[in-house]
Amino acid sequence: MARGDQWVSTRGGRRSYSGRNSTMLARRLIVGVLILILIAGLVSIVQLVRGVPSPKYTASLASSSKIPGTPPTVAWPAHAEAAAEILGVGLLGQHGYLHETEIASVAKMTTALLTLKAHPLSLGQSGPSLTMTPQDYQIYVNDKNANDSVGAIKVGEVLSEEQLLEMLLIPSADNIATVLANWDAGSVSRFVTQMNNYAASLGLHHTHYGDPSGVTPSTLSIPRDQLKIEALFMSNPVLANIAAMPQATLPVAGTVYNVNYALGHDNIVGAKTGSILTGSFAMATQIKLGQTNLLGLGTILDVGGVQPLIGALHDGERMAQSLQTIPRQLTVLRKGQIVGYLDVPGASPDPVVAGETVTEIGWPGLSESFTPTLAKSVYGLPAGAKVGTATLTVGEQLKIVPLKVTNAVAHPSIVWRLTHF
Repeated sequence: MARGDQWVSTRGGRRSYSGRNSTMLARRLIVGVLILILIAGLVSIVQLVRGVPSPKYTASLASSSKIPGTPPTVAWPAHAEAAAEILGVGLLGQHGYLHETEIASVAKMTTALLTLKAHPLSLGQSGPSLTMTPQDYQIYVNDKNANDSVGAIKVGEVLSEEQLLEMLLIPSADNIATVLANWDAGSVSRFVTQMNNYAASLGLHHTHYGDPSGVTPSTLSIPRDQLKIEALFMSNPVLANIAAMPQATLPVAGTVYNVNYALGHDNIVGAKTGSILTGSFAMATQIKLGQTNLLGLGTILDVGGVQPLIGALHDGERMAQSLQTIPRQLTVLRKGQIVGYLDVPGASPDPVVAGETVTEIGWPGLSESFTPTLAKSVYGLPAGAKVGTATLTVGEQLKIVPLKVTNAVAHPSIVWRLTHF
């Protein structure tokens, strides 16, 4: 018998065993319980001190959509291709069989833009002066003999940059387009390269320039491309001012008249005509919407017929008239409108609402988008507090809108923390 063990007599003559093993078993049980209590305590501490997940945002407003309703009707030309927009608001659409076609003197908008890019002018400035050379005069004679549109000059005549732009755009002088190209780039070929590089930089993949005046058949484009050029052209105060002039007076040419005889009709204030075998018209019309002045733009290309330029101008007038009633003020988001929900751990979803009402210019069918960005830390925010912002776009218009929580965003409860791993 091992030392430390003993037999103990019990009543009835039976004997039971007790000793070191039973004591160790009890001790092990106590230790096990203590370890479990310790583990539970440590787990509880970890659960209480570790970070809790941020509330998940669930959108209830579509990220992209269109303004509901029947899209407006533009007076598109019957036998031509065209595109139209409201400047700074959005595209109204395209029309016709869209293919690359000759644009004629509409190309001079790009010539004017590149001239001002290299030699900037502010409204009211005349800019540097150029003295007409024998080479410039010979260009004039050659273009005149070819029955091109020209502006009369003589050797030794001094013309300012502003006057040259007036002659380029108002009587649509082809010879002045060449003068400006030589002045700016040193040669017509280098200037044409600049024109094509400029078109490529704007993403105008269907636009190709063969010369600075648009007289060559290799100068091609589509309405949507030229609409982008027209928007840049009419956004330049100097060019928009010249395009709106019915006439100008020059030293040798005298009084020259704008080929765009549609000026003043249907609030037309620009932009550029073109005609070779077909007619083209980049049209700009002023639109009054309450206290806001808007600019409607339209580009019409490939107008046929016996008098293609007259046809293009007539189509432009009809389009300008139809654009007058299209834009309107629309409430696209209301203050307090639910845009989504915060799924807060251990609580009911908390509505997220717009912090202000947004009214923009638009029309049915115009695209809009809503992109929310929430703050990284939202726990502890009181009811009505700003929880983030949203970028709201309506066409080309952009607005940053504050977002607010309807209810206080409480931290998850102790019970939730202890029971969610």
